[in-house]
Amino acid sequence: QGCVGGMGGGPPPKPEPRMEDVPLIQCAACKATVRRAFHVAKTLRASGKGASEMSLLTAIAPLCDTSAEAGEWLHDYDMQEQTDGTVALKRMSSHGECGVECATAGAACQRVLDDVDSELAEKLFGDAYSSHDTLVAEVCGSQTAGAGLAKLSGNCGQPQPVAPPNRPVGEEFLRRAKEAPPPPPEKKKAKKKK
Repeated sequence: QGCVGGMGGGPPPKPEPRMEDVPLIQCAACKATVRRAFHVAKTLRASGKGASEMSLLTAIAPLCDTSAEAGEWLHDYDMQEQTDGTVALKRMSSHGECGVECATAGAACQRVLDDVDSELAEKLFGDAYSSHDTLVAEVCGSQTAGAGLAKLSGNCGQPQPVAPPNRPVGEEFLRRAKEAPPPPPEKKKAKKKK
């Protein structure tokens, strides 16, 4: 028997990533992670709070935690099987529920940060990048430039891996249900005067 939330059962368990799928999306996850870190650094600088290398490192540390506010951006991504056997990580037009694929994207994101967080914070602190494109290529690599800083399995300096033929098809992207607005307050009926 399952427990109902609010009746002692607590929230549903956090979905587990499919670690065997991480190399399939590692390049795309690296690009998305670096773009997000670039955005976070830009926002931190604009806030006037002062962006030290340590504050940047602290700001990007929770980016891959899908259960944290800083990791909510990962809820917008869906893993999509392609006809050539690869798996694409696509940004959707709306927020989704964070299931197995979102957790897998979070795990791929975390592998990037585990590998290059200090170097990435240093590059963001240096503020030598007017756009994220150059930073993405430097960190994630490319087919022409090689592996980049993140020398992970599935990095952008390697051909994109093909999914094994027996890999189960992923879950459908589930748009996050909009919260219903609160009901309007009830109007008190005025008593009729006699």
